[in-house]
Amino acid sequence: MKTDNTVRYYNYIPGLWVPNTAKYDQTDSDINEFIDTVPQLTETIENTFAEVMFKEVLFTDAMDKMLTLLEKVYASGLESDAKRIRDSAIDDSKIAVARKMLKPFITEILSLSVRMQKAQNSGKSGAGRNVSKIELHAEMARNILTVCNYFADGEFEKANVMIKGLSEHDSEEPAYFKLINLITAKKYTEAIKTINELREKHIEAIANLAGSDFTKIVLTVDDMPEMLSFVNNALKNNYKIIAVPSAKAALNVIKTQKPDLFLLDIDMPEMDGFELAGIIRSNEEFEKTPLVFLTGNSTRDHITVAMALNCNDFIVKPTTYEYLLTIVGKYLG
Repeated sequence: MKTDNTVRYYNYIPGLWVPNTAKYDQTDSDINEFIDTVPQLTETIENTFAEVMFKEVLFTDAMDKMLTLLEKVYASGLESDAKRIRDSAIDDSKIAVARKMLKPFITEILSLSVRMQKAQNSGKSGAGRNVSKIELHAEMARNILTVCNYFADGEFEKANVMIKGLSEHDSEEPAYFKLINLITAKKYTEAIKTINELREKHIEAIANLAGSDFTKIVLTVDDMPEMLSFVNNALKNNYKIIAVPSAKAALNVIKTQKPDLFLLDIDMPEMDGFELAGIIRSNEEFEKTPLVFLTGNSTRDHITVAMALNCNDFIVKPTTYEYLLTIVGKYLG
């Protein structure tokens, strides 16, 4: 675990900023509770917020439980997202906003849960591991977006508190100090402009820091042509992409190529992604190659099977170019 004056990076997991005042043993317990609870809880949240039959009381209760979990693990950015979704969902004029935010929020929650479980299963202490720049910039970009959301909702004090926290983690960024001064002076119009500039800068940094190493191969497998095109467009400027429509085609590829990362759909005809992953992992040459599932199915059973196959990450469709590039860049540099 990396430690500085303000934060501890918990067990190789970027984005979990644990204050030095927190008790480590309690944090360990909270992480385990999060891993155990989140899959079923996210499923409940999605089901109770269905388009046709919105069960407001059950949804609000589930979101409150999610907030409690996020507060325990100090996932401040996701915590603020959860509050905004919950509050928007119970306001008829903003319910469309909540629906728009819910899917990417669930995607990030499940991905974080998988990374937590991988860290727990690794048995490593986390000592001496520095979080990469790309991970920090990815987390910063998401938190900048959260600050923008606070401003959009007129919650200026929350924005003030959060932006001060961000500045402590990026002391080499003078724009943050400028931003704090603007907020203190209540120059909110200029502050919003500065925040948006910072957000764009950090999103661009994600792509730049991922590198453009065309010696590294990403093998992506999906039976939907539009998803293969999406992955290719997201990653083509950084890596060599081999996109195939079936598990059988993927097995033919690895006879002659050695991918540096596998990006697999799960639900495919003839042979699904789980069976393909099992074959890949049984090959000594690929037993430690990063393997990421990119799927529209996020049930608890699917996540459990994915973990049993020693996957490295789990991305739920739909996703964005920036998020996909961030996850791939985390493993390929």
